[in-house]
Amino acid sequence: MRKYLVKYSIEFLVIVMGISVSFYLDKIRTANELKTLSVDLKKNLLAEITEIEEYMMERERAFKTDQFVLESLQNSEVSLDSLLRISNKPSSYNVALFNYRGFKPPVAFYNSLVNDGKIRYLESSLIKEELDQMHNVHFYYINENIKDEAVAQRKMIDYFQFNYPNLLIESGEPNSNPNYVQELYSKIGSDIILRALLFQKSLAIEQKVNGFNRYKESLENLKNSLLSDLDSQ
Repeated sequence: MRKYLVKYSIEFLVIVMGISVSFYLDKIRTANELKTLSVDLKKNLLAEITEIEEYMMERERAFKTDQFVLESLQNSEVSLDSLLRISNKPSSYNVALFNYRGFKPPVAFYNSLVNDGKIRYLESSLIKEELDQMHNVHFYYINENIKDEAVAQRKMIDYFQFNYPNLLIESGEPNSNPNYVQELYSKIGSDIILRALLFQKSLAIEQKVNGFNRYKESLENLKNSLLSDLDSQ
């Protein structure tokens, strides 16, 4: 009886140990798979960041050019020659005065991370926090000010339609026209309501650029965090 008991006890222990080893190996395999998944997600995020950086370069030039044009038009000490050096094409003033520039960076991969719930596999809380700041807080701030800019744009167009229709029409001309720029600058200098509308649009652009700069800084922080994490793995 004792012999059979010992035999069955050994068999039971072997089975238990086999199950334990199997669970242990499965746990290691799962951990390795999650580590690989985390690395792949971070590499894909870095690839998207490269796309965002290229987009940001174009947007930065556009945003800051609009800002500079509007500031120059409001500066009573700026000469006509200086305005023409900024741009001798009415269409450049057309964009700054009668249009607005949106902000839509390529974020398809980030959106899929959030929608699929895979963002939890990134491991790093710092990366998750920076992603949230960049794609939600700063992005939201930029777009709220774009909405304000769009309101100011609509007011500007309405005012020109009723008061300076010829200037509004000429703004779309592709060829150089110093007389157009001179007349535009003259109207702004003598029309307090127009200057107020211009100030409203300039303020919205200024705040948009401030948000853009914070987004850009957050993007750099995110990139450095991803590179640091990947180097350590």
